[in-house]
Amino acid sequence: MGEKISKPPPWPFGAEFKRDAVGPFYPNDIAAFLEEYGYTANPAGLVPKYHGDFTFEGHSLAWLDIHAIAVRKGDQVPDRPVRITLQRQFDGVFSRWKLLSVKELAAGVPSNALDRNPDFPKSSPWPKNGIE
Repeated sequence: MGEKISKPPPWPFGAEFKRDAVGPFYPNDIAAFLEEYGYTANPAGLVPKYHGDFTFEGHSLAWLDIHAIAVRKGDQVPDRPVRITLQRQFDGVFSRWKLLSVKELAAGVPSNALDRNPDFPKSSPWPKNGIE
């Protein structure tokens, strides 16, 4: 893979990072990314870790798509998956991945994550302990 970065990334993941690697991200990391943009993750939790689910565009942009029913904005389920986009920034010595955006995908944008099923209610508050 890529060469190792000697300085840790701006997030406290406790993992060894390589220049071409992003993550692993754990459920609380993904939930924090979503929360920063007004989304909430399933209170029952998300998958254990996101390591190889990123899509890369060149060497400086990566994104992770989250299934629509796994998040809420208020009590509303998005129609399309929510994309977490990271951009690699280089300060002359170190390169770091920085959160760039979190947003629902527009109609027609391809994704491996699932859209909201039309039979699933648009307005759907999380149950107290989430959905297992």
